[in-house]
Amino acid sequence: MNVVMTIKNNWKKSVLLSCVVGYGISTLKTKIEIKRYMSKFSTDVAVFSQNSDISPKNVLVIINPIANNKKTESLFKKYCEPILHLAGFSVEVLRTNHIGHAKAFVEEMNTLPDAIVVAGGDGTKSEVITGLLRRQGDVCPVSLLPLAREKQSLFKIFKITSKNDVEYVTKLSNALMPLLKNQFRYADVIQYDVLSNDVSDGNANLKPIFGLNGLSWGILKDIDSAKDKYWYLGPLKHYMAAFLRSFSGSSDWELETDYVYTPPCRGCSNCYVQTENASSTGFFVNKLVKPQTLNKVSTQKQIKNDSCATNLHGFIKSNQINITLRQNDENFAELESKFISSLQPGWDFIKNIPNITKKAIEPNLILKSRTIKLYPSDSNSAIFYSIDGEEYEPRPIQVSVVPNAIKVFC
Repeated sequence: MNVVMTIKNNWKKSVLLSCVVGYGISTLKTKIEIKRYMSKFSTDVAVFSQNSDISPKNVLVIINPIANNKKTESLFKKYCEPILHLAGFSVEVLRTNHIGHAKAFVEEMNTLPDAIVVAGGDGTKSEVITGLLRRQGDVCPVSLLPLAREKQSLFKIFKITSKNDVEYVTKLSNALMPLLKNQFRYADVIQYDVLSNDVSDGNANLKPIFGLNGLSWGILKDIDSAKDKYWYLGPLKHYMAAFLRSFSGSSDWELETDYVYTPPCRGCSNCYVQTENASSTGFFVNKLVKPQTLNKVSTQKQIKNDSCATNLHGFIKSNQINITLRQNDENFAELESKFISSLQPGWDFIKNIPNITKKAIEPNLILKSRTIKLYPSDSNSAIFYSIDGEEYEPRPIQVSVVPNAIKVFC
C-alpha cells in the first residue's frame, strides 16, 4: 500500500524512472541478442573457412568515416573486420578524407587487390566504381556493405529498437558471405559524360562518372537534400522541408531542357560500332564488358536494329527529372526517365506533401531509352544535378547504360 501511495504522490518521477528502466532493459536485451548472433555467425564462418577450398583474398576496405552520422567506421570494425580476419583475409583500410579521395585512389593504384569492400554511402560507392572503370585494364570485384543509414532523430529513444538493431547487424554480417564464398554477378551501371562541341571550354577533357542509382534533378531533389537540416524533427523532417519550400519563389521550380534519346536495345551492330568508336577516347568501358560477352560479340555484329540508331528529340518544362536504371520485361537494362511537371508553389503543393514524402507523385512523361542527352537551359544553373547523392553543376550530359560493367559480390 505504501508503494502505491508513493507512486501516486510522485507520479512524474515514477514515469521518468519507468522510461529510463525500460530503455535500459531494451538496450541490454539488444546487446545480448547481437552478441549471441555474432558468436554463432563467427563460429559458422570459422567452420566454413576450414572446410572451404577458396583461397583467402587481399581486400581493400574503403571507409567514409562521416557516413551514417560518423558511425560507419566503428560499425565496420565491430561487426565486419573481425569476420574478414577470421576467414583469413588480408585487410587494408583506406579512410577517405575529402570528396573524390576514393575515386582518385582507386584510379591511380598500381595494382588492384583481389576485392574492394565499400563501407560508405551512395557517393562512396559511385566514386569507387568510377575509379575502377576509368582504369586501363581489368577490374576487381566489389562488395557493397549496407553501412550508411539515415541519421537517427531524438525520437528514437522513445522506440523499442531492439528488433531493428538486431536485424541491421544480421543484414550487415550476411552481406559479407558472398565475398567469403566468392559468389558474384555482373552488374550494369550508368555512365555520365559531359557533352561539349568546343574543346576550348575544358569540358572535352572531363572524364566520365559512373553510378548505380541514377540522376535526380529538380524541386523534389532539393527538398530531399534539405530534409536532413531538420533531423531533430524525426519522421516530420521531410514534411518540414517540403512545407518550407512551398513558399519559395516560382523561378526555381521549373526546369527547361532539350533532350535527345535512343530507344532501348539489347545489343546490335550499331551498339557495337558506337562502343568501338567511343573507346578511342580512352574512357568507354567496352573492353570491361568483353570478359562477360566475348562469345556474343560476333553475334552482336550480325544483329540489325535500325531503331537503335534513331535519335528522338524533345523539349520539356519540368519540376523534377529522375533517370534510373532498370531491367525491362525482356531482361536487359534500360534507362527510365520520369518527368514531373504538375507541381506549383502554393496551397495545392502543401496538400500534396504526403505524396511528396512518399515519393508517390505520378510523372507526366516517362521515356525508356538506351541513352539520353540533356541540354539544360542557362536559367537552371542554380539547380544542381544529384548523381548517386553527389551534386554536380548542370551541364549538357549524356546518360548511357553500360551492361555487365562490374562484378559485385551478392
